[in-house]
Amino acid sequence: MQMEKRILVTGANGFIGSNIIYELLANNTPVTALVREKSNIDYLKSIKCYNIIQTDNYLDPIVIRKLSMSKPEYIIHCAWSNNQLTDTKNLIKILELAKNINCKGFITIGSYQEYGNLENDLSEDTICIPTNSYARSKYAFYMLTKEICSSLDIKHIHLRLGIPYSNKKDSNFYFNNVIKKIYKDEFVVLKNIYDVQDYIHTSDIARGIASLINNNLEGPFNLSFGQGVEIKSVLNMIYEKLNKKFIFDESSSQKKTVFNLNINKIYNQSNWKPSISIWDGISLLIQEVKFENNPTLEQFTKRIRSLYK
Repeated sequence: MQMEKRILVTGANGFIGSNIIYELLANNTPVTALVREKSNIDYLKSIKCYNIIQTDNYLDPIVIRKLSMSKPEYIIHCAWSNNQLTDTKNLIKILELAKNINCKGFITIGSYQEYGNLENDLSEDTICIPTNSYARSKYAFYMLTKEICSSLDIKHIHLRLGIPYSNKKDSNFYFNNVIKKIYKDEFVVLKNIYDVQDYIHTSDIARGIASLINNNLEGPFNLSFGQGVEIKSVLNMIYEKLNKKFIFDESSSQKKTVFNLNINKIYNQSNWKPSISIWDGISLLIQEVKFENNPTLEQFTKRIRSLYK
């Protein structure tokens, strides 16, 4: 994943941004992190990201001067507040910043939800009919960024991610929370276990971005593992690896959603393909939880007793 071009990442202390930075730095890619003025940057420092700019104004002359010196060629825009007005204003400002510092490319982070009606083999040619506010915003930002970048002669890459996860810094990933609760013998609510979903590890996201940049590509690209996996199958694996009994209420899982993203486009144009399956990723998460959580006396006693049942 070697890439010598300097990358600027907005929203660098968020889930997607921080994980992308971790992977880029691990592969010796020069990175500048852009975060809000009062953001906590302890995690970024812990992963040895020291080139950090804290600002609430992307067009601050000091920010422009610093970036004009470091000269990032690509901006990965991960910042997202889930407020349409704020996010739109920030998008316009960061695009203006890209123009001011002569950026070559601009990358936006989208979602599989932009497609709307979920089904198997969703490709970039599938017509997007987003059905919720988040998806509509992501799709609208894609269209707006595409037009502005075209007028500024900046390459635009739009990533439609499957369900992202990581074992580094995670945020509300369903299986991460499930693993922690099962490991601690806490009650777990299991819902929609027959749904089939497509996941992507943040390491593969970073590799995909590097591949797109190195191949000088632009346009929308699906980025995911490319195969749907039933939630029940993953849960069964988790319970087995933690030596727990898998019990669930089938009546609570009547509705079924099935989707996977077609990743032929990025493979054909850049030769990128994912390297971490959800099975490998879950194994990493389980090991991480085991390492972080030493059992309490009560948990230890329960486990010893279970051996003699």
